[in-house]
Amino acid sequence: KKKKQMSEEEVAKGYKAPKKVSIEELKKKDDEDESLRKYKEALLGKMGKSDPNDKRKCVIDSFGITFPNDKGKELTFPLDTKEAVEKLKKTPIIIKEKSDYKFVVKFRIQHDIVSALKFVNSVYKKGIRVEKKAHMMGSYAPGKSYSWISPVFQAPHGMIARGTYKAKTQFLDDDKQNHLDMEYTLCIQKNL
Repeated sequence: KKKKQMSEEEVAKGYKAPKKVSIEELKKKDDEDESLRKYKEALLGKMGKSDPNDKRKCVIDSFGITFPNDKGKELTFPLDTKEAVEKLKKTPIIIKEKSDYKFVVKFRIQHDIVSALKFVNSVYKKGIRVEKKAHMMGSYAPGKSYSWISPVFQAPHGMIARGTYKAKTQFLDDDKQNHLDMEYTLCIQKNL
């Protein structure tokens, strides 16, 4: 018999986060094993300096939208401050109906490992949720900057689908920590 493949959400429901271990504990564990020490260094990297005054583990530096079928067209919004997050909330993003697009998130990890970081996006039209999707971004070592690109989405099309959509996005990890709440507005238009 053919086994049914589980969706990302079904897999996530059965996932149990491992016991939290600090990076220092992880580095010291099995320290006498040279090959294991080198392997951990390769995975964790040589941790860069993090701002001790900034307690965030995951800092979302920017959020963007790229259009794979419209080479060179990309919109990028800085998100590294509360003011920038508020500005994005007030700035409508205009997309032509039926356009293919991808989200691009640039971020950095500091102080500790972030496991199972997810991009959770809920989209609303006239106050009614029309879509909610969670995308696994991955697990990341501290002291580095990263970039994540979403799968391709297609803007809705047709007279009923055109209009304004509000979206609420969260960046959640397996410790249920929300690293950022952000909102943005998509305006789907027939012509640009």
